[in-house]
Amino acid sequence: MVNIKNAYSRLNWLSIFFIFMLFVIGGLVRSTGSGMGCPDWPKCFGEYVPPTSEDKLPDNYQEIFKEQRIKKTERFINVLNLLGFTEKAEEMAAINSQNDTHSFNVIKAYLEYINRLWGAITGLIVFLCFLASLSYFKANKYVFIYSLLGFFAVFINALLGAIVVNSNLIGGIVTVHFIAAFASIFFFILARNKLKFEIKHHYESKVKILALLLLFILLVQVVLGAELRELYDLLIGSKSFQEKTEAFAPTFQIHGILGLLTLLVSIYQWIIHPKSSLLSKYTKWVFLLSIGQILFGPLALIDETEAISKLFHISLGSGIFVLQFYICTLLFKR
Repeated sequence: MVNIKNAYSRLNWLSIFFIFMLFVIGGLVRSTGSGMGCPDWPKCFGEYVPPTSEDKLPDNYQEIFKEQRIKKTERFINVLNLLGFTEKAEEMAAINSQNDTHSFNVIKAYLEYINRLWGAITGLIVFLCFLASLSYFKANKYVFIYSLLGFFAVFINALLGAIVVNSNLIGGIVTVHFIAAFASIFFFILARNKLKFEIKHHYESKVKILALLLLFILLVQVVLGAELRELYDLLIGSKSFQEKTEAFAPTFQIHGILGLLTLLVSIYQWIIHPKSSLLSKYTKWVFLLSIGQILFGPLALIDETEAISKLFHISLGSGIFVLQFYICTLLFKR
């Protein structure tokens, strides 16, 4: 007979892993400009598996999918108005990019398709994890509650993904979609924290305060990074490195300064942790990843290295934030 609680522990780790990989795959989609590789949702060019060539699509396919997207966006605008978000509804209605058409590109279509397929598998795994958490309903209700919230967050994020496509990558919605993914993975980390695995070390108050400080800095970095991404999308035409830094001021400069601060604080965090402690290896990875984050960040402003920078900058940044959150959950474990 399968031990349900052991099964939950495995499914919990799988949920965390699959959600995190969505950041990596999303970074790949982002770096290759494949966000609209499939102009419709949940299908891709009207098929559950994308076509392999443009010849398999009708001659007027671009207009067909543009009209479908506009109709779905209009329905979403009506919902926003009903909920009282009239300003956001007006913003969406005024964006001209909704009238854009998207030509078929087999690579971009399949990258976005893989992103969606991975998301669907992730949804199945987190649902199974939620079902397994039912065994903790009476004995450890927090495991159940956080698993339920994690599953709900993944479900909401899937809906946001549909809105992102139907709204043609409107900035604010893209940012909410990105941040909601963090909420998903954090709930499953909190659930794992409540499984009561033992910690062998007692940590001083300064260690805990420093960990929270670093987590706060990283949160600000995520918000600034999302803002920079939106500013980057508003750029028109080719720009030099200097022109981009001026266009992104002061957000880019603040983001860079906080990146250096992140590295310094993460190094100090690793130094003050006992090297025999459970968290020492995690704190080491935080500062090592911070080095990579700093190296890849500015490369996004150089045309030749823009794509590779976006991929690794998003992936490393997500890894640092998630890992630091996990460190904090262990430090404040009760």
